[in-house]
Amino acid sequence: MATLSALASRLRAELGDTGRSIYETFTGDGINTRFKLSEAPVDGATLVIKVNGSDVSTDVTVEEATGLLILDTAPANNSVITVTGTAFRYFTTSEICYYVSTAFTEHARTTVDSNGTHATLRTLPAVDEYPLVILASSLALYTLATDASFDIDIISPDGVSIPRSERFRQVMEIVQTRKDQYKELCSMLGVGLYRIEMGTLRRISRLTNRYIPVYLNQEIDDSSKPERVYLGSEIMGHSPMETTAQIYDILLYQGDSWSAEFDFPFDVTGLEFKAQIRTYPNAPATWATFTITTISTSETLSKIEVSLPRLATDHLPPRAFWDLQATSLSDPTYEVTYIRGKVITTQEVTV
Repeated sequence: MATLSALASRLRAELGDTGRSIYETFTGDGINTRFKLSEAPVDGATLVIKVNGSDVSTDVTVEEATGLLILDTAPANNSVITVTGTAFRYFTTSEICYYVSTAFTEHARTTVDSNGTHATLRTLPAVDEYPLVILASSLALYTLATDASFDIDIISPDGVSIPRSERFRQVMEIVQTRKDQYKELCSMLGVGLYRIEMGTLRRISRLTNRYIPVYLNQEIDDSSKPERVYLGSEIMGHSPMETTAQIYDILLYQGDSWSAEFDFPFDVTGLEFKAQIRTYPNAPATWATFTITTISTSETLSKIEVSLPRLATDHLPPRAFWDLQATSLSDPTYEVTYIRGKVITTQEVTV
């Protein structure tokens, strides 16, 4: 399972922008609250700032790109200020995460699994991770190239020449090399922006205007039940409709119990949650109703558990839909759908 932090670390390794520890000291004068580190950019989350041995890190504003520290209160005269942490060569942590997120949005725009579910960082196949990092590195190098483009050649009257624009040309050569590497990987692995598109031609019924189901090919002496193929997004199909609800597809095995925890960045006290499974949205029949339990609540983070017992999954169809709605106990007009998605059930063998 890919994570943003893991991909960010791999991107730093590709760029040669790994962190290095720093240690600096300053002397307070009772007036100045701004101190400039000799190295930048820095990781503000790792900085530990102490004044005469007392940790004041939470009372300091850090400009990560420039290495400037701004204390809320001016340290006393002759007080010793120590700073320890991590510095980088090119990019801050937020910039690295931005490049990874942008590369993921582009690389996985049409990436779906066999169930037609669009990939997220959590579900991104491992084979996509390295090409994604290569794409992110080319985005980061473009930023370095833009910075280098402002350098101009210096030629002095005595014949000394400093070709500062050479740095721009070198960076652009690296960018092109990375782009070629990304294109080659995508073409060979069948992923990303340069993957070779393959599709299955499907017939549409004249009577129902619906697709004819597609089944896996079988040998002539194979007497097993035909297995339905649920194709992903069509090459010339339409994009999913935009929605304010988060998409979460449930994968479960028929006859097994299932549960998952969901986080909400607010206090859910006073809200009543309800979730159901239906064959399709607004279907008259309900396949199952989830059990919802509030695990913890606070002003900044609440957790709820959504679960299904074993008996509730015994007769689920291979494909269905679900959503999670909340209503207010104090306001009868309030109702919000926070999560929706598909329910994909693998049919059981042992009963």
